[in-house]
Amino acid sequence: MLRLLLPLRFRVTLALAATAIAGCTGQLGDRDSSQTGGDGDGGGVTLPDGTESVSLLPARIRRLTNAEYAASARALTRTATDPSGSFTPDSRQDGYTVNDAQRVDPVLAKQLAASAEALAAEVKGKLAEFAPCADQGAQAESCAADFIRSFGGRAYRRPLDTAEIDALLTVYRVGAKGATYADGIELIARAILQSAGFLYLTEIGDGSSGAALALTPYELASSLSYLITAGPPDDALLAAATTGALSTPEGRETEVRRLLQTSSARDRIVRVVREWLGIDRIAMTAKDSNIYGEFAGVRPSMELETAAFVNEVLSNATGTVGELLGADWSVLDEPLKGFYGAPGVGRVSLSNRRGLLNQGAFLAVHAHATETAPVLRGVTVLRRVTCNDIPSPTELNINVVPPVPDPSKTTRERFSIHSTDEECRSCHNYIDPFGFSFEQFDGMGKLRDTDNGHPVDSAVTVAMGAEIDGAYADSNALAQALSTSKTVRSCFARQVFRASAGRSGKSAAESEDSFLRAWEAAPEAEQGKIVETLVTYVKSSLFSHRRPQ
Repeated sequence: MLRLLLPLRFRVTLALAATAIAGCTGQLGDRDSSQTGGDGDGGGVTLPDGTESVSLLPARIRRLTNAEYAASARALTRTATDPSGSFTPDSRQDGYTVNDAQRVDPVLAKQLAASAEALAAEVKGKLAEFAPCADQGAQAESCAADFIRSFGGRAYRRPLDTAEIDALLTVYRVGAKGATYADGIELIARAILQSAGFLYLTEIGDGSSGAALALTPYELASSLSYLITAGPPDDALLAAATTGALSTPEGRETEVRRLLQTSSARDRIVRVVREWLGIDRIAMTAKDSNIYGEFAGVRPSMELETAAFVNEVLSNATGTVGELLGADWSVLDEPLKGFYGAPGVGRVSLSNRRGLLNQGAFLAVHAHATETAPVLRGVTVLRRVTCNDIPSPTELNINVVPPVPDPSKTTRERFSIHSTDEECRSCHNYIDPFGFSFEQFDGMGKLRDTDNGHPVDSAVTVAMGAEIDGAYADSNALAQALSTSKTVRSCFARQVFRASAGRSGKSAAESEDSFLRAWEAAPEAEQGKIVETLVTYVKSSLFSHRRPQ
């Protein structure tokens, strides 16, 4: 079990505690098969839902993302601040911030220490609320123990054991010695907020033997809550853990559907959709103001549009990936109404901007500061929407020389040179049709009729050996085809798994394929639904079990 740094002697060096956090990721790998319940015969088992144990993700621990840390700190301390606002950005795996590659480097350790100090000071300032004590003399340690059980239990998302309580009481004594009860409570809070129990989620089970490790009830509660709401489990979920309800697929489904009704769950889904298409980068996207002077004024509106649109799809539309990609409407504010030339604000019809791919955020992010980027747009659709893992030029040892600027040609005419190059042709025959279909939009996502004084040509023919093959007038026609594609639905299910499981690539290939088989077993009418895809994952053994490392 992960523990607070021990022993503590005459004083607590919180910097050392933070350093210890960084080493927590190594603890799991050091455990031998007797500790993890390894199957000594090397065999596997088939779980009740048909999942093979060899396809399970490995037992592991995972650091909270910045967003998860902020939600956890707010729930724990009731702060009104953004506790992770100044943190270094999360590392990403296949574009997603939720992943088991997150680490605590020295820079982040200092930021965590500073955040813990500020939050602990808030706790100290609300002592009567967090750690009331009628007699701060004789009863001080008893009151501190009560605070450790309540505050520590909520921080660790499970009841603390005796050794953990004793360790934190030692912290209290150090803080209160020669000082006050409040100082001791403050030091406890600082220690907890930098502890591995708060900063990491465990998926290691209870240490029982076998080829498949069942997550503990509290691990299930935390995993489920962070998956759906990006925050800690609420009282109802912890109660379900206590009764054992989360050990069954039906019990987990009940809790998932309850949590999916919350605003936190919708915010989490918005984040997943943004990371899926890379449009979470819109807030950091910049354009040359000499060319795209309007962009800075509408960029915040583009960010708002994505959230409003996804929420509307979830709450008042079909809730499907088909709607995300093919909707002939969006939700606009006043600045974006003018930019798009739309008939109004709120939910409005936009037949010339179907779905997320034709909204300003996607178009602006996947473009250059001074012009469009058909290659960026095309590669993003291929990789993220159709799951065609087309290799990069670096992987193929190809030195890319961008087409030279030529004011006498359109962007499409300049970039068409790729399809005539023997080294580039094999990939660009797939990339270019997707990328060129967006050429009716400029580099900041505004509709245009001409490029360098010439008529824009957005007509394309897709030929990738899938049901979306065909001729399309532009990206709107293509988006409509993508929205009804089985290939796209299947790809989206894979993307949901990657964003949920916290691992992708070759190391998770068997797990991903196993999930896809479970997803394919669901009724076809449910397969494109975002919520039902999440429910399928949570009900499966891929969520509730791990294999020993």
